[in-house]
Amino acid sequence: MSSSAAEAVANIEELLTQILVSLPLRSLARFKCVSTHWLSLISDLRTLKNPKISAFFSSKIQDECFKSIPLGNHEIPPGWNPFKTLNNSVPDGSKLRILQSCNGLFLCHIPIFGEQRKHHPVYVVNPTTNQFRAVSSPRVGEYMDRLAFVRYALALDPSKSPHYKVICVTNSVPTIYHYVEREGEHDKIDIYSSETENWKHLNIPFFQSPSDRHRHYSLKMVAMHFDRRSREGAIYCNGAVHWIRETGEARFSFCFLPGGRFEFERKETDVLHYFDIGQERLLLVSTTPPVPLVVKNISQDSGPWPTEWPRLAQRYFGESGGHLYLIETYKNCKTQFDVMEMERDYSGWFVKYHVDLHSVFTALPDPNDFVILCLSQEKEKHKEEDSSADLLLYMPDKVISYNLRNKTFKASVVELANEEQLLAMDGRFYRDEVVKYPYMEGLACVER
Repeated sequence: MSSSAAEAVANIEELLTQILVSLPLRSLARFKCVSTHWLSLISDLRTLKNPKISAFFSSKIQDECFKSIPLGNHEIPPGWNPFKTLNNSVPDGSKLRILQSCNGLFLCHIPIFGEQRKHHPVYVVNPTTNQFRAVSSPRVGEYMDRLAFVRYALALDPSKSPHYKVICVTNSVPTIYHYVEREGEHDKIDIYSSETENWKHLNIPFFQSPSDRHRHYSLKMVAMHFDRRSREGAIYCNGAVHWIRETGEARFSFCFLPGGRFEFERKETDVLHYFDIGQERLLLVSTTPPVPLVVKNISQDSGPWPTEWPRLAQRYFGESGGHLYLIETYKNCKTQFDVMEMERDYSGWFVKYHVDLHSVFTALPDPNDFVILCLSQEKEKHKEEDSSADLLLYMPDKVISYNLRNKTFKASVVELANEEQLLAMDGRFYRDEVVKYPYMEGLACVER
């Protein structure tokens, strides 16, 4: 194409937009520098582009990069580290850990303990543009005791705005002291806006647990309080960020029924907290998830006791298609589990799918353990029901796409750039090194 023809194309905005929208987001990020006109056009493309997940990352660095798994035709070159700029720019960058991924952005931190946590920042990172920004809540340093509780979350919806928000929740009462009288205490919530580059400060009273009413403070179990029993990483969905309880709270007790029978019950503490960004309210889903079918089916011995106790193997909590999902697998029967969905009005969890992966494990040579990567849904236009609901599972050397509606599956071979990055299928498999943070290309600007 001659220079005059190229110039003519560049001056036809509609044609130029069609060309730009067909390009990879990584290329668009570079083309922002061509001119202010191109910068404006590309910034408006955020509502036209619909990037899909191209890889998953683990939460921490090993051998100078994060463990990662590519999806589809995406390849990961040897030594690829989209966080390299941040690694090399901050003290102790090799200790960087991912807290959350959200529509192309990542929220990262460097674990610091004790008094050094004061004023220690978190980092918002865009791996596509290789940009990052450090943000730190001013009240974290002002109020934080060395044992106090703090949780961060990231919120970005590129279809509505190019700007993101960082939410910080903390309180000055050490969580381990359940016997501390907390009346009058508040969770302190700070909200950072990338649009204004300012923090907004809120105070919200602690949640009171129904079972604690009329109890002496030394006997209170503070089941509903938002504290470090909740995971560090949040999930963004429908204008809110959500924290679920850690696996230690997903335990069961059991009660005896007439006739010498028993049934398992959820712990009262297995709750979900969320912060509604539009309403600026910290809220609580106090209804516990239903007891999974695989737990209900545990048999009873000749006495009044179960033959085995349900031991949690992994707990997946994520978002897809504007819905929250919770999946738990148990060591007594890992191939059978329930996919639970949260009601839109947060009235509670319900079982959306019963899953049995026996056919998958039977068909594959050398079947092994697996990790749930995500639940992916694609909707047909003008239809309420999801047309496709696939569960992505990772096994060594392969990713399984299991269709939840027709119970079929496809396996794709995964060639990792570094063989040492293969995940070990042992007791450590379900801890922080698990590959669980989705990556997709995005154009959100995070640099100052």
